[in-house]
Amino acid sequence: MITALVVDDEPRAIEQLATLLESFPGIDVIGTARDVSDAERFLAGRTPDVVFLDIDMPGRLGFDLVPSVPATSRIVFVTAHEGRAIDAFRVGAVDYVLKPVDRDRLAVTIERLQGWLPVARPADDDERDEGADVDAANVDVNADGTVTLSLAGHRGVERLPIADIAWVEAVRNYTRVQARDRRPRLVRRTMADWESLLPAPTFGRLSRSLIVQVAAIRSTQWQSRHQTLVSFQGVVAPLPLGRAATTRLKELMSQ
Repeated sequence: MITALVVDDEPRAIEQLATLLESFPGIDVIGTARDVSDAERFLAGRTPDVVFLDIDMPGRLGFDLVPSVPATSRIVFVTAHEGRAIDAFRVGAVDYVLKPVDRDRLAVTIERLQGWLPVARPADDDERDEGADVDAANVDVNADGTVTLSLAGHRGVERLPIADIAWVEAVRNYTRVQARDRRPRLVRRTMADWESLLPAPTFGRLSRSLIVQVAAIRSTQWQSRHQTLVSFQGVVAPLPLGRAATTRLKELMSQ
């Protein structure tokens, strides 16, 4: 699964690109932003595999977002102007796509991304993904309502109460588990595994790459038409949601 953030000041352009992207298997648009500031807020809470970034936007240019893009994320510039390609590749862009974007051209970009993005693998003892631990074994549910996580580096096992899980997010071949008052754990399980394991309606799937515990939500803060910040009990940093995930969350909370 490749997760994507789309940044463009034109709502129609966002909708068209997001629709095209999600027509490809294994692509999940986890957020959208209308300007650089909006995108910075999103990137402060989540790390997409790729940022599809317009250049000419009100206030600040797309290039101004580059320093805020995580080192593990890739950038694809999507613009109506041909003259900035050299600048784009100088800042490390994977591709430079001209508007209007068609599916055949986007297929080339997806193929390039698959070659650029590293394949997720278990971390070595001295290598961690953002401080996360890696579970190299299966996740089992215990009779006491906990999940057993076998930690990497032969450091034993950890029992995590299911009730403490705030959200589970897909990270390519793995899933990242964020629990209350704990660092995130990187686990070798699929989203489908977690969906069957975590009880509904306490937990709900907001997209192909995100499951949240609805009961653990402390507050929601609307940032823009395309972004909502969700705060959870016992978790310091809020979780940014795109418009589609926000709509799904509203449906779950109204049930």
